[in-house]
Amino acid sequence: MFDLNVGTVGAVNIVTSENGGLSNDQIADMLASKLIYISDEAPEPIRLQAEAFRDRVRNMAQYYIELARKEERASICAKVRDAGQLELAKAIGRV
Repeated sequence: MFDLNVGTVGAVNIVTSENGGLSNDQIADMLASKLIYISDEAPEPIRLQAEAFRDRVRNMAQYYIELARKEERASICAKVRDAGQLELAKAIGRV
């Protein structure tokens, strides 16, 4: 009646946080590991070069994640300020 096919999923990474969302570091690590997979069986010189490249990608991602969050807060502050909530805008700007 039913024909079930079973497959493999592969490696699964789970990232959690406490008291808020994921940190910039966690998001940058997730992005770099998704973009650049390095085989355990790769020859050492190639693996080392790939790891160095992944670190550079991770650092660049972290910079732009931090910038995006900063700019988003600035946009929220501007909208809140335009709505006449000056104290709330200042509080958000301090976050």
